[in-house]
Amino acid sequence: MNPFFQFSETIESAADKALELCADHFAEIERIKEYNQQKMLKAFQQYGVSESMFSGSTGYGYDDRGRDTLDKIYAFVFDAEDALARHNFMSGTHTLTVALFGMLRPGDLMLSVTGTPYDTIQPVIGITECSGSLKDFGVKYSEVALKPDGTVDLEAVKKTVAEQQPKMVYIQRSKGYANRPSLRVKEIKAICDAVKPVSPDTVIMLDNCYGEFTEYESPLTVGVDIMAGSMIKNAGGGIAPTGGYIAGRADLVELCSYRLSSPGTGRELGCTLGVLREMYMGAFHAPAVTAEAIKSAVFASALFEILGYDVEPSYKTKRGDIIDVITLGSPEKLCAFCRGIQAGSPIDSFATPTPAPMPGYESDVIMAAGAFTLGSSIEMSADGPLREPYAVYLQGGLSFATAKVSIMLAAQEVERLGDQNLEMRN
Repeated sequence: MNPFFQFSETIESAADKALELCADHFAEIERIKEYNQQKMLKAFQQYGVSESMFSGSTGYGYDDRGRDTLDKIYAFVFDAEDALARHNFMSGTHTLTVALFGMLRPGDLMLSVTGTPYDTIQPVIGITECSGSLKDFGVKYSEVALKPDGTVDLEAVKKTVAEQQPKMVYIQRSKGYANRPSLRVKEIKAICDAVKPVSPDTVIMLDNCYGEFTEYESPLTVGVDIMAGSMIKNAGGGIAPTGGYIAGRADLVELCSYRLSSPGTGRELGCTLGVLREMYMGAFHAPAVTAEAIKSAVFASALFEILGYDVEPSYKTKRGDIIDVITLGSPEKLCAFCRGIQAGSPIDSFATPTPAPMPGYESDVIMAAGAFTLGSSIEMSADGPLREPYAVYLQGGLSFATAKVSIMLAAQEVERLGDQNLEMRN
């Protein structure tokens, strides 16, 4: 019996069984964590990180050693030629936007090979109408649909790239609000292997949000030219208060830096005010925190599989990101799940999440996130659009011990809703 939280016998028993099923998978996650954590330590030592780098700068930010060294840290751990790791990036979408506008020019073709991108990037491209989009600036867009099972259609990718010779192939690693498998490095490599022989000058860009430190390999080692992600997801370790990164080929990173600040000044501009200590701490803790989040996702899959729900991926499946998708089947269960996650949060546990319109999303969205950093999805959070099949997207967990409580409370809220419905029918 838990001394602090009350769970039903059904949930307690299912959780115990889930932990047994997860044991071997947890061991592998710990091995990946150790590799990536030691790589991060080596980066800090190689570039001589010191206390003096944390003080930050004001104004233009010229010659900010801490800022420039942090760029080198991220380049090292991601096996990149260069990187921009900055608090100036307001979100993952903003980071991707800077990269896209930095590299694409009027008349260029951007080809998404993982179907339609995530909701918030669609107005950036111009898939949904929005003033100031890439489409407004003459950038063309095309996409290759996924196969019916949600996997990448490599033959169609190869054929389309050969015919259209796009300036950029765009890969979204994580599933977004689609019920399809997220991509592991081996699948990203297969895409790169399909593209490069038929169009060697095409830039391969990866939206790497949620995928950092989940595997031994970096996507940049298998053919990706440039990738981007958010600091309030894996890459910031739950400590960075904001920001994002762009990493990859040096010439491409330089183009992105011109969009971040201005042509000609690029990365030389950008004061860091007082955030560098948190940015460095977040980077250092990122591999360990990501491992806690992956363990939380594996446990959630095992628990809800035991309870009879469809989950993606299964607890048995090796993962390329931290996201777990649990298909609950009704808006009531989706809302109940989010209530449970919120009740298990350290911040605002007393609040009740309710569906509401969200900028960039077509459907009302419900979000549960009692987080230290607003919107941080490396902390335990759950969200989902109120549309069929009423799936919840679970991610994060700064520590498995606390994330486990949130997940069990979510399961109990769903179970309680089922009991109430049964009583009403009787």
